[in-house]
Amino acid sequence: MKKFLLLILFLLVIGSVYADEISIESVFSSPREVAPGENLQVSIDLRNVGTRDIENVAVKLDLTQVPFAPLDSSTEFVIKEINKKDTENILFNIVALPNASPGVYKIPIHVSYENISKDALISLTIQAKPQLLVELETSDILYKESSGIVTINFVNKGLSDIKFLTVTLEQSSNYEIIGSDTVYIGDIDIDDSQTADFNIYLNGNGELPLTLEYRDANNNLYIDNQIISFNVYTKEEAEKLGLVKKSNSLIYLIVIVVILVAIFLFRRLRRKK
Repeated sequence: MKKFLLLILFLLVIGSVYADEISIESVFSSPREVAPGENLQVSIDLRNVGTRDIENVAVKLDLTQVPFAPLDSSTEFVIKEINKKDTENILFNIVALPNASPGVYKIPIHVSYENISKDALISLTIQAKPQLLVELETSDILYKESSGIVTINFVNKGLSDIKFLTVTLEQSSNYEIIGSDTVYIGDIDIDDSQTADFNIYLNGNGELPLTLEYRDANNNLYIDNQIISFNVYTKEEAEKLGLVKKSNSLIYLIVIVVILVAIFLFRRLRRKK
């Protein structure tokens, strides 16, 4: 009985040594971050830490659940032999799919040999810098010394969602801000847009300095400064261009004066008669 137990213990020890013969020493990618459509390499170092040579070591990247694809190569590689105490390096060339959403993705790595299997993970980041288009939507203000609403349009034309967008209209001697100078817009999806309204009294040129603060899909912070311009006319120019209706106050005044003069002359002629 004692010999049998010793034999079982010996087999367990031998099995554990064999199970640990191939070690995954390091896994890394170059570069660490890629944009959609860009290429990268995944490098894996395998070391034989056992006391014997190991043949037919298979290494596979599992890309089934992530937006990556092999590039001019397979996702599986077989090493014919790793000698004891030696290290072998494997390179996988892959590409981030053009329509991939920004984010952090975990790729499983499977290593197998002699009915033994080991797993590891590598994290790859897809990063796309947001592209926020800022443009004038509408403006109620056509000439100086007048107030109105200026509407700014924000378009997400990039490959990353925009999160927590806050827009601030900076102070200027060209105008007075009526109400709040900050508008919280929030999230703007890809190929979508949102607007913000600012109520101002204009006494200078039509330039609005804006500060934009937002984050991308990977929670990176961006702060951007932009200037939105719009045409400003004198009141006479706006009337001449037909942008505003001409004032009839002068005509009304002339008519009233003419009527009053006519009444005065009529009464004076009656008194003479």
